[in-house]
Amino acid sequence: MRNASPHDLDILNSIYGALFFGVPNQGMDIKSLIPIVDNQVNQGLLHSISNESQLLRKQTRDFPKAFDFPESKMMCFYETVTSPTAIKVGLRFVNC
Repeated sequence: MRNASPHDLDILNSIYGALFFGVPNQGMDIKSLIPIVDNQVNQGLLHSISNESQLLRKQTRDFPKAFDFPESKMMCFYETVTSPTAIKVGLRFVNC
């Protein structure tokens, strides 16, 4: 929106706050999830949130530039405890 039309810039300027839940902005380890998607159409989405994702790296660089107003503040909240991850065991998936 930062580089879009004046209308989009007006919308951007009117944003007071935003919360993003479950956003892997630094990427996530997807090794255990790849067998779950097993070449399904959502595998591209899974790779887009991996810690190797070029898209996430670009967004990490560009997002703060969109809110470079003097009154802008950004706060990050994140988990400090590792979440269980699903793994494939035989023909079923379990959390570990």
